[in-house]
Amino acid sequence: MPANDSLPMDQISELFPQLENIRLTGTKGPQQIFTATLKSNFAPVMLRLVPTEEASVFGWDPEFIVRSLTIVEQAHQGLLRVYEVGQAGPFTFIISEHAPYPRLADMEAVPQIPPQAALNMVRNMAEGLLTLHRKGIFHGGITPKLISLRADGGDALLLPINIYPAQPPVDMGDFASPEWVTGAEAAFTPGMDIYALGLTLYILLTRKTPMEAGFAMPSTLIKCSDAVDAVVSRAINPDTRERYRNMGDFITDLDKAIANPVGRNAAAIPAKPSSQAVPVLNTQKGQSNIYYYLIPTLIIGIVLTYTCILYKKDVARMRTDYNEQVQKENNAKADAARKANREIRRHAPAVPAPVAPAIAEPSALAPAPSPRPAAVPAAPKPSAEPGKVNWSLQPGVKARQSSNRNMLSAYGPEKAIDGNTSSELSDVSISATGVVEGKTAWFGIDFGPETNRTVEKIVIYTPANLTLLGTMEEFKVLLYDNDKKVLAEKTFTTTPSEKSTNVTTWKLDAPVKARALRVESTNPAHPLALTEVEAYGPEEQAPPEAAAAPEEME
Repeated sequence: MPANDSLPMDQISELFPQLENIRLTGTKGPQQIFTATLKSNFAPVMLRLVPTEEASVFGWDPEFIVRSLTIVEQAHQGLLRVYEVGQAGPFTFIISEHAPYPRLADMEAVPQIPPQAALNMVRNMAEGLLTLHRKGIFHGGITPKLISLRADGGDALLLPINIYPAQPPVDMGDFASPEWVTGAEAAFTPGMDIYALGLTLYILLTRKTPMEAGFAMPSTLIKCSDAVDAVVSRAINPDTRERYRNMGDFITDLDKAIANPVGRNAAAIPAKPSSQAVPVLNTQKGQSNIYYYLIPTLIIGIVLTYTCILYKKDVARMRTDYNEQVQKENNAKADAARKANREIRRHAPAVPAPVAPAIAEPSALAPAPSPRPAAVPAAPKPSAEPGKVNWSLQPGVKARQSSNRNMLSAYGPEKAIDGNTSSELSDVSISATGVVEGKTAWFGIDFGPETNRTVEKIVIYTPANLTLLGTMEEFKVLLYDNDKKVLAEKTFTTTPSEKSTNVTTWKLDAPVKARALRVESTNPAHPLALTEVEAYGPEEQAPPEAAAAPEEME
């Protein structure tokens, strides 16, 4: 039913006698949205109703009604209450709790939330969703519009029902998980809800989306611990194999982060009381009030004892960390020494074997040492191009990018040279750079010191139509020699695609012997997002006189 053909308010009141103060607040297509009050307990509610004949537009089919009735029976402090779902007259309707707080979609109306408060908010929502997951019900439609935040930093509240189960993923924005966007998963899964909650946590902590923040770890933007970084990074990993598989594991790691939200020594600082305690004085003449002096002393003693215990634990932990670091350094020195000895032995001149004595028992004769076989250079790794070598995959290659430090673990530079060219986002590897003011984002591949590879063709895979992973609207590809002189360059522009990846191919007019490859954004305001970079050329033959093994590349 079109919005301008909606029923008069008195007829709506007749259909819903359990409500009062009904007011129309908005429409979305055939859906009408009202605010009202429950007569039974005076609770503020929201009434959503759609003509039953058009309910399929939003996916409000009989199966949706049955599933929603299970949600009606649930009540949790992290979830908004769903009071009633069903049909009334010509309408299918949902009556849910209406929170007076701002929504996550209106973050500018909410002050900065401390890390521990943000962790607790997401944990409460996760615990509420876990009660549904145990019944086989997954939300699948978490968006910022369904999450209400208390401005004083109290609990966040999530509407536990996906009110638009048939909507396209694009309507969910960044909160749609990659596997839902690409269609890799045809049904809702726990991982989709975990992804949305992980993204919620990232936004609560940093007040930015990962793309807006340059895919940086939260600890680079605010003061928080490595435990917070770890839980966020894993929750929003686009690879479902690396993400949390169930809500219980997610909650367990949230608890670890809550115990240490801003660093190792944060717990040693006792919390300030909200108000100073005022002792009651004994006003009888000639009597002293011993409690006036004893209670503060007792409190101070408890605080000092607690602080000392935590300090000792921190010292022990720091000593353990230091010992581990020393052990790592010693191991590294030992490895370097072993490598140096191998190099000395490899390049040392041959020493003639001692002459055996003229008379000796046969059993005493030592067997002649067998000649040491010449080392064979490492064989090139398999290539997707028959008869060609993908230099990006060979030993000694190093990948770097303009923001390769403190990045979310799912977006490291090595991801773009791991040989994975899958078109399924649930299986793809992502390298992404952030945006630094005044600087251009870049991604580079160094084929090795003093190494020049013959490059004939370059193939670059980039994400398409996925704002949560970043986009590459226009970028430049350059090839360099050892002196950083540009040998060849070309600019490319990607176009939207229905697939999860775009493929850009550059076949050079003539082969180039290059030391390094670089991909640059042409706009300093745009990041880079790569799924794979390949540089193909002919296999190079070793010189015939080179009998000894070549020196190892550093």
